[in-house]
Amino acid sequence: MPVAKRVGQVLMPVVDQGGLMAVADLAGRGLVAGTVVVEPVDDGLGDAIASVQAVSATGPLVMAVDEEGGTVQRLDALLGDMSSAWHMAGHPIDDVRVAARERAEAMAGLGFTMNLAPVVDVGAGPGIGSRSFSDDPLLVAVFGSAVAHGVLDAGLTPVAKHFPGHGRASADSHRQLPVTPPLEDLVEVDLVPWRYLPPGAAVMVGHLSVPGLTDGVSTSLSPEAVDGLLRRDLGFDGLVISDDLAMGAIAGGMDIPQAAVLSLRAGVDLLIVGSADGVAAVAWELVTALEDGRLSPGRLNEAVGRVLEVRGVDPCGFEWE
Repeated sequence: MPVAKRVGQVLMPVVDQGGLMAVADLAGRGLVAGTVVVEPVDDGLGDAIASVQAVSATGPLVMAVDEEGGTVQRLDALLGDMSSAWHMAGHPIDDVRVAARERAEAMAGLGFTMNLAPVVDVGAGPGIGSRSFSDDPLLVAVFGSAVAHGVLDAGLTPVAKHFPGHGRASADSHRQLPVTPPLEDLVEVDLVPWRYLPPGAAVMVGHLSVPGLTDGVSTSLSPEAVDGLLRRDLGFDGLVISDDLAMGAIAGGMDIPQAAVLSLRAGVDLLIVGSADGVAAVAWELVTALEDGRLSPGRLNEAVGRVLEVRGVDPCGFEWE
């Protein structure tokens, strides 16, 4: 696979419905793995997504959306209101799984392939609130697993977030880098739900500083957090996605292309990189990092392999012109 297209397979910009035209241009040149769609949306969304898929030069794309329910639901204008996680936790587990499946089926009908949910953060700290199921890690584990299973039942990929746990952190990562409780406390509380994820679920790594693990470095840029804690210690071998690298926790300290190199090196496979306008700069930095040795071809190839697997693309059976 040519290096420009290989780099593109780990990049995913964030756009609204109107921005899907820009994604179609990138996808037609093989320069993105997919996109994250945010509001506003209207009745033309399904056709717009289908148009992007139709021109993709690298096979089916990831079409992702944050459809958690409550305060974070991008599709309520089309699909109706969805309960928050905190509210879901007051209902029977089976009902929650069914509701998640039905919502994901409706999302699939619009062309989505991935739901950036469930939130499995323990606690309702800054930036989380009712997005969390509970302060009890076992309740979070049970209800988070139910939602993930429901999404899988509908044929979509669920993405559990925000590893290793944003629920008791000190701030909202949209604005600044939060600090979590020390690692030894996370092990007893925040890490519990991550052990209950069903096969086929992906993980989103949050922008968090963990005393005793990353000590001032964001978990999304930290090999100790991703390759160490998530993959080695917890045994997770699926797709790892970054939270948006354009958020204040990252963008306040470095530019997005630089963060993309560090995140990929840390073990993240699929990078959410802000707007479509910034994709070219991120791709250029990744190519440069391959050339100057900051990024190994093996690490990139590993990430590309996981992304293509989730997309259902066989890299050995595709013409990479």
